Amino acid sequence: MTLRRTLLVGLVLLALAGWLAPPVRWEVEGLSMAPGLMPGDVVQSGWFPPLDRFRRPRRFERWTLAAPDGAIAVKRVWGLPGEEIGIVDGDVTVAGRLVAKPPRALAEMALPVMAASRYVTDAEVRLVLPDPVFDDMPFAPDERRVLLPVSDVGVAAVIAVERSDHGDARAEVEVFVASRGVRVRLPRPGRHAVVAGRLDGAFVAAAWAFEPQRDVRSCLPPGGLAAWPFHQVWDRAEPVMSCAVRIVASSTGTPRVVIEDVVAWRDVHHMAPASGTTRWRLATDEWFVLGDYPGGSRDSRHWGPVLIDRFRQRLAPSSR
Repeated sequence: MTLRRTLLVGLVLLALAGWLAPPVRWEVEGLSMAPGLMPGDVVQSGWFPPLDRFRRPRRFERWTLAAPDGAIAVKRVWGLPGEEIGIVDGDVTVAGRLVAKPPRALAEMALPVMAASRYVTDAEVRLVLPDPVFDDMPFAPDERRVLLPVSDVGVAAVIAVERSDHGDARAEVEVFVASRGVRVRLPRPGRHAVVAGRLDGAFVAAAWAFEPQRDVRSCLPPGGLAAWPFHQVWDRAEPVMSCAVRIVASSTGTPRVVIEDVVAWRDVHHMAPASGTTRWRLATDEWFVLGDYPGGSRDSRHWGPVLIDRFRQRLAPSSR
């Protein structure tokens, strides 16, 4: 192959890559994926969106897909081919078992809970929660329905760790949700998110470092992990009446730790459709998708499972 022909092929490939590579963008209409996505938000796919045609959607990913009426909708993947999906007491089950959504997905769905009272000291912040916590939607004040109690609630804190002269110094906080507690280590200076609570049949907890960001809509601090490093089975018998974040007693060489903010959160409460159907058996080529705002979403509860040819692009993880 001559040099000129090689250059020509290279330019053609470069132009083709430039045409195929840029993300696809959409403007959000409606509240079906609120609070993470609100009307007017612009979301996008990842780079090289045509490659999404060869991806198999994974649980908790957000995808655009063709709805039965032909419109492009954004939904979250919950059920995978061959699974049995159920809705039980507001939670989604897979083969009869609850699956805890990861911190990143929770951040896109969780809603703040207004504490009934708050007790603050230099070393501890304790929130007393309303009993029960209801699934009201602050972004949809005109919604008219019977509110339902939500069992999955927790606490999120922003913890600042100052730099220490002792290289091996460590900072620790304790997080309590009802009678459950866990000690969390914050290994380096800076701001840290600490999130814990009852979620999908488990007591979960995680911490991660983050940089402050503007226009953060979630009640959870920005960032998040792909999985919960602390995960312990917890049934629904015990009501969550209070949450607390406490700095572990300091010792020589321990850096100064400041609790900057503490909020309570609740998980999404899924509702069965008007038909009363609560279980769906997926074929080997079907997926089950839901909106994050059950009261304002048309999804697989109404359409039934969707085939792979309905999916268009996977939203980028940081898309909003």
